[in-house]
Amino acid sequence: MTSLLGLLNSGMPDATALAAAVRGGEITAAEVLALARGADDPDWNIFVTADWTGAEAVARRIDEKRSRGEELGALAGVPITVKDVLAVAGLPATAACKALSGNIATVTAPVVARLLAADAVLLGKTNCPEFAFGVTCDSPLVGRTRNPRFPTHSPGGSSGGEAAALAAGVSALGVGTDFGGSLRWPAQCVGITALRPTAGRLPAQGQLPGTAGDSGSDPTARPGGMQGWLQTPGPLARSVRDLRLTLRLMAGPPPDLTASPLPGLTAGPPPGFAAGPAPSATERRIGRLRVVWSDGAHLGPVRAEITALLADLATRLAERGHAVTNEPRVFDCLDAYNRLRAVDPLHDHLAAIAGSEDLVTAANRRTFADSLRATAAETRTARIEAEHAQTEALTVFERADIVLLPVAGGPACDPDGRLEVDGRLLEGWELMGQCRAVSLTGAPAVSIPLGRSAEGLPLSVQVVAAPGRDEFALDAAELLESLAPA
Repeated sequence: MTSLLGLLNSGMPDATALAAAVRGGEITAAEVLALARGADDPDWNIFVTADWTGAEAVARRIDEKRSRGEELGALAGVPITVKDVLAVAGLPATAACKALSGNIATVTAPVVARLLAADAVLLGKTNCPEFAFGVTCDSPLVGRTRNPRFPTHSPGGSSGGEAAALAAGVSALGVGTDFGGSLRWPAQCVGITALRPTAGRLPAQGQLPGTAGDSGSDPTARPGGMQGWLQTPGPLARSVRDLRLTLRLMAGPPPDLTASPLPGLTAGPPPGFAAGPAPSATERRIGRLRVVWSDGAHLGPVRAEITALLADLATRLAERGHAVTNEPRVFDCLDAYNRLRAVDPLHDHLAAIAGSEDLVTAANRRTFADSLRATAAETRTARIEAEHAQTEALTVFERADIVLLPVAGGPACDPDGRLEVDGRLLEGWELMGQCRAVSLTGAPAVSIPLGRSAEGLPLSVQVVAAPGRDEFALDAAELLESLAPA
């Protein structure tokens, strides 16, 4: 454990370091698990279902494999947690809803199964708002999850339990979902990284409630409607390299972009680099970037400090020879997202709670009922408008390799979902405009903390690349991480 001592003293290392240490014999999987369990303060209220007994059995098997000289997986001994809208066979699958409190999954979501096959150690299922409908992490099933790093603020939603688990040092990787910002926003609230993959890049099976409300019991089921179109599972982590590793394991080998590069992808640094500082290893790999940025003010109120953060990042990139352009209204498609979401019928959710409607919060019962008020023609029109807005928004990648936007108009909100933005009080979905607009594009987006608010809270930036270029977005995020002020 000697080489890990400094990292362990400062909290749980990232997953890449932990797995290497377990494979190398510097620490056992059982010792890592003991560290994770010791970090689980009940006051944080992270879990809907903890499975320490199961985790101990898995850690023991991993250590036995190593003692026999068997090869260990890429996530050997890494403690992971899973948001309770993803099925894990044998564990409750509740979506933090009392109506599903007795539901036991019979299958495991593929994105989780692939991590477990890589020798990750599952600690349990984490809290979220009921059916993942919320910007904070307060469920009727187990109550409110607190932010371990910033206790007077929310860990965000809807993957708030996942964010809290990483922030507390309980898990080293989290598996959540993102529809309108449910990975990116919680990652900012606690100061970690997250990846919303390209819509459809990862298998969607195993999400609750699934087609016809199967609640995770049908291995072929996937969400329907707008949720099936735009929602995606994805990872939360302590480092960009962990996001890259987890994406590879969840999705298989990355797409080959060398034979037919997308616009802007170059084989090496062009002459433009010669005028600035020597390119970093990442810059030599990805070449000179064409960057478009916006402070996202057209998508909702934004603090002046966030505008300043984006402008500073733009300056730093330009000083290194990258081509940087400010386009204030990039991804101007929030209205189309909101219109479709309001009329997208939530048949799956209604089927899942049939006969137990009284156990669902009144707010969500209204949401489900309201979703059915539109006619089929109105829903079809909204879908066509959304698809048109998506096509128009994606034209930015004809002139840009990456787009930079804030995750939100300010830092983490208070536990009740309120945030002051330069004199204006925002609540609920108003906090998610910048994330929702990016969701409609279907593009991959990395949420990475690159600054601090006046209160000392993390401020994160979305690094967005064209659909299918998830690994490129991660490369660009690594570059930005190296340029951010210490």
